[in-house]
Amino acid sequence: MARTAARPAPAHAPSTFQTLLGTAGISADIAALTALDDRNDTDAALTGLLRQALERWGYGLHHLQHTAHWTGETIELREGGRAVTDLSAEPARIAAAYATLAAPDERDLSSWAALPEGHRTDIRAAAQLRVLIEDARDFETTWTADKHGLHYRVWRTENPADGEVLTVEYARPTSAAQLLADAAWDVITRIKDRALQRELMDRSAQGGMLQAFLGARHKNAAANLDALPEAHFTIQANVGRLTGADARNFEAYRTLQRATADTLTSLQDHAVKQVAATLGGDL
Repeated sequence: MARTAARPAPAHAPSTFQTLLGTAGISADIAALTALDDRNDTDAALTGLLRQALERWGYGLHHLQHTAHWTGETIELREGGRAVTDLSAEPARIAAAYATLAAPDERDLSSWAALPEGHRTDIRAAAQLRVLIEDARDFETTWTADKHGLHYRVWRTENPADGEVLTVEYARPTSAAQLLADAAWDVITRIKDRALQRELMDRSAQGGMLQAFLGARHKNAAANLDALPEAHFTIQANVGRLTGADARNFEAYRTLQRATADTLTSLQDHAVKQVAATLGGDL
């Protein structure tokens, strides 16, 4: 394995990547990872974190090969060995780079298939899904509506390391603009000055909740907010997986399904509170 001497990592790229991961509800010490002796270990760890974040950001790019590469100066985010962007770019450009790879449908759900080939099956009944999970080889379902504005899809793959893998993806699309508006509402409803609260509510009827809130701050608040990752990245999906015998166990799947949906809901609720704290702080 290629080895290089351990040395302190330049602060910008690791810090930016760590902040980006935070918008997906992921915690990691990126500075420590980029300071590892072995660049292969660094890249493997960064790649795993990138893939987890991409799944939660909801671009639906499961059919692509995403990797992260530490150059010694920045972190390149790659697809199929080609650099999509790197961490020297501002968050808006990083989000735009991945948005060009996405293919949202009219519901803002990914229209990309998770598997490279094969027919996608509509799920019309739980009994049908049970047959697929217990008896079918590789398969993929279309998006199926669930409660609380959630949608899910299921697919099976196989690889040498894990054998059969059953995956369920839950999605509830929400734009960064909607996240910021929800967070602004959260902040405004907690304002103790009722006169100010009423004034902001009145303003929001004309220009929207976020603009009403930012208008009450200083003149640079909107620009400062736009420079933050939270203004461009949101949690829109969550993915769960089963391997081994559980990959063909319908009851294990139902348990995973509930947990995956509940986790997505919790992650999105936490994201609103996290952004609300940012809005209420020093923009």
